[in-house]
Order: sequence, then structure tokens, then C-alpha cells
Amino acid sequence: MSRALGVGSYRAVLGLPFALRTFVPAIGGRLAYGVFPLASLFTVQQATGSYATAGLAAAGFGITAVTLPVKARLADRHSQRTVLPPLALVCAAALTAAAFLRHPLALIALITLAGLAAPPLGPAMRATWRRLTDGTPLKPRAYGLDSVVEESLYLIGPLIAGLLVAAGPARWALVLTAVLLLTGTLGMVATPPARHAEPSPSAAADQPPSATPARPSGLRGLFSLGPLRSPSLRGLLTAVLAVGAGTSAAYTCLAVTAQNHGKPGAAGLLEAALAVGSVAGGLLWARRDHGPHHNRQLALLVATLAAGLTIAAAAPGLLWLGLVLCLTGTALAPIYVVAYLAADSYAGSDSATEAGTWVNVATNAGSAAGAALAGFVAQSQGPAAGFVTAGLLLAVTSVILIVPARSSSRSAPEIMAASRTGTATPSGP
Repeated sequence: MSRALGVGSYRAVLGLPFALRTFVPAIGGRLAYGVFPLASLFTVQQATGSYATAGLAAAGFGITAVTLPVKARLADRHSQRTVLPPLALVCAAALTAAAFLRHPLALIALITLAGLAAPPLGPAMRATWRRLTDGTPLKPRAYGLDSVVEESLYLIGPLIAGLLVAAGPARWALVLTAVLLLTGTLGMVATPPARHAEPSPSAAADQPPSATPARPSGLRGLFSLGPLRSPSLRGLLTAVLAVGAGTSAAYTCLAVTAQNHGKPGAAGLLEAALAVGSVAGGLLWARRDHGPHHNRQLALLVATLAAGLTIAAAAPGLLWLGLVLCLTGTALAPIYVVAYLAADSYAGSDSATEAGTWVNVATNAGSAAGAALAGFVAQSQGPAAGFVTAGLLLAVTSVILIVPARSSSRSAPEIMAASRTGTATPSGP
């Protein structure tokens, strides 16, 4: 049963030692990722006169998301203070150089380099929350606050970028991105929690054995599966991938719907409605302790998302569609709060940052697949069919999640491990 955390819990989270001193600059650094998409798109387009080149540059940055786990693993092993500033410096330098160049290949190369060096600030902050809340009941509330703020940044970032693009050359929005990223990262790692590094594999070998297998050392360790060795985490990522696909399909379909109504500009308002619902849902969800049964929670939240997108297919107009999307969005931020908490529970103590990055990678992969699927369905059958397809995908995902959850009263790690390995472990008293 859910338990109230108390009205003072957000204040308690921010009152933790070094919480505000770490979180505030981290917000500034993460805001850069909200400003970046429009800033880079219009900077490249204005420099080359080609949206195709701008799209290639965006794709180059996006595909580098597959390197997030490696960067996170380095941060876990050598500390955030050691790893994040050099990454931020290279990324900011590449973005600043791209702001003042005009050659298409150079722009694509620099934006791609920026993506390779982009520091994993979100996963790093969540790893810091994990350390700061250790021994307290505040981690769910901290993750909820973090998720809500992150969602808000992706509302504010495009607005800032749009204002700068409208006021002058888009390059200044890209320069702002670089400044935010570098200063935010440096401020974030200036506090003592950023010095924390997990024990090296050789040091861990001297410790008492644990349930988590030791990670190989050297380059082999750097590129090993890491927390992906956990069947539970792989199961979670499959569900997150489906959520990414479903929500990305929804974004495509709402844009097509707005276009079909002759009001393409309304697509931004519809996206904002979904985001506002997500922020509200995250704030409400984090007010209570929902316990350790992550599969059950995900099944309920994904089913809510599925129902909302299916209903969106029948919305009679843009106003009603916006209302449906706002209500549907209340499940979105809680899904990621639960996903990050589950990833923490599946990862070993030496993989705090890395496990969270795999949630991001799965979301991005699902988003790419969902956009492609929705584009095809919306083009051939109309946006309503796209909404229904997304709803069906999420409904199936919800059923897959709830079946093992109902088969036992065990915690999510045990449930997912059993479902993947085909074994069963008696539940505890």
C-alpha cells in the first residue's frame, strides 16, 4: 500500500547536505540539452541553407547516445569530478566552433563530436541523489523531483532557443548551450559528492563476496556488459523501449493531427499539454512511497498511458485532444521515476550512474523506432490509427509486466529475474 512521505519531503530532499549546491548547477547544465535541438537545427540550417544537412548533424549527435553507458562507467570508476569536466570542455568547444563555421561536413563532424563528449549529467545527478539519500526514505521523492525538473527543462529550453533564434542569428543559441553545459557541469562537480568513486575491480576483489558479479578490469571491464548482465535490468529496458516507442509515436501523430486541422503551430501546444500533465503526474506520484513492487507500478502506469493514447484517437478536435494528452501525460514522469528506481535496485553498487544511462538509451532507441512506425501508419492510415497502434503496443507491454507481477508477491528484481531465467525462488515471509 502507498504511504505518504509527508508534506515536508521536498524540503527535506533539498535540505540534504550538498543537495542544493549540486542540484542547482546541474539544472543549468541539463538546461543545455533542452536548448540544443532547436539551436543546432537552425544554426546548421542558417549556415548551410540546408535542412538536410541540419538533419544529418542532429542524427550524428543522436546516434552518439550509445556511448552514454561507457561515459557513465568511467564516472562511476574514476569519480564525476575527474570525468565530467573534460567531457564538458570538449563538448562546449565543439559547439562553440560549430556556431561560427559554415562548411557542411565540418558542422556535421563537430556536432557529432559534441555528442560523443556530451557529459551524462542526468544519470550523474541521479547517482548523486542515490548517495545523498542513502539510509533515508527520501530517494523516491528525490527521483520524483529530479524527473519533474528534467521534464520542465524540456519545456523551457525550446522556448529560450526559439526566442534567441527569433531575435538574431541562431549561433548565439548554440553558444548559450555551450556556456550552460560547461558552467553547469563545473558547478555540479565542485561539491564533495562528485569526488566519490566506486571501488576498482581489484579493490572489490578484497571485499567479502556479494550477489553482484565482479566487473572485469581494464578495457575489457570498460566495454563489458556491466549491469546488463542482470536479466531484471534487460526486462526493464524492454518495457522502457516500448514506452519510448509509444510516446514518440504520439508526438508524431499529434503533429500530423494539427497539420490536418490546418493549424500546424498547434503541435507545440499539444506537446506542451502532454508535458504539463507529466510534470503534474510526477509531483503527485512522488508524494507517496509506493513500495518496492516496480513491475506492478509500471504495469499500471503503462496501462494508463495506453488507455490515454487510444482515447486520443477519438478526440473530436484539437482542444479535446490537448485535454486528453494532458491527462494521459500524468503517467509519463512517474514511469521514469519507477524505471530509475528499478534500475538502481538491479544494478550493483559500482554501477549507480551506468544503470540509469541504459534507461536513457532504451528510451532513445524506442523513440526512433516509434517515430518511424508512426510516420508510416499516419501516412497510410491517418493519425488516429497511429494513436491506436501506440496504445496497443503499450497495452501489450502492460500485460507482459503484470503477468509475472501477479504470479508472486516478490519484489521486482526477483520477479523479472525469474521471468527471464525461467526459475522461481520462494518468496520470503
